[in-house]
Amino acid sequence: MVQLLHAAPAQPRRRHPNLILHCGAFAVELDQVVTVTTPRATSTWTPLPHHQLIQTVQRTLATTNLTIGTEAHSLTHDGSRYFGLMEIQSRKANDDYTWVLGLRNSHDKTFPAGIVAGASVFVCDNLSFSGEVKFARKHTRFINRDLPQLVSRAIGLLNEKWNEQDHRITAYKGYEVIHHEAFVYLASIGVMSRRFAASRLCSLSNLLPDRLRARVRKQE
Repeated sequence: MVQLLHAAPAQPRRRHPNLILHCGAFAVELDQVVTVTTPRATSTWTPLPHHQLIQTVQRTLATTNLTIGTEAHSLTHDGSRYFGLMEIQSRKANDDYTWVLGLRNSHDKTFPAGIVAGASVFVCDNLSFSGEVKFARKHTRFINRDLPQLVSRAIGLLNEKWNEQDHRITAYKGYEVIHHEAFVYLASIGVMSRRFAASRLCSLSNLLPDRLRARVRKQE
């Protein structure tokens, strides 16, 4: 799952979750996260045990049709900061893509307890933290009360997006794209430069419909 973890048994190739450790964090097992001592709360600050955030996610997922696959956990600053990733799997297997849930929490007031989720999640110990779904909760008085609701909302949105993605991919698979349509589309969304797309289309000019030939000439 991350380069610092031991190699797992061979599995179908998937896009690996992006847990990047290059600013002093080190990969740990879950039982090591549980042993981290949580500082004492004050009248205005209520630190959250790292493992409590993880367990809240686990309990919430247990009430849905989603399960946890591969996990990666890391600690830095003597255990004061936690970063983690969980590969989330649907009971309906899908080899086309996977969803990832990222977690982070701090005991040194650096950042709030946070969750990111989606198909393109990025978590790094340099504090980069992004995904299609994102929630955060400051370590104030009622964090323990509010955390389950926050996690439930994040996973609920993830489930909705999963269903939307399934329908979208099914539709993509059922649509046949011919060469010139692919070049025009990739240029329109910025994946391919217009000049390069035009040069490729020129090689297919004899196959292009009349409505596209004029567009190709404009790009040359």
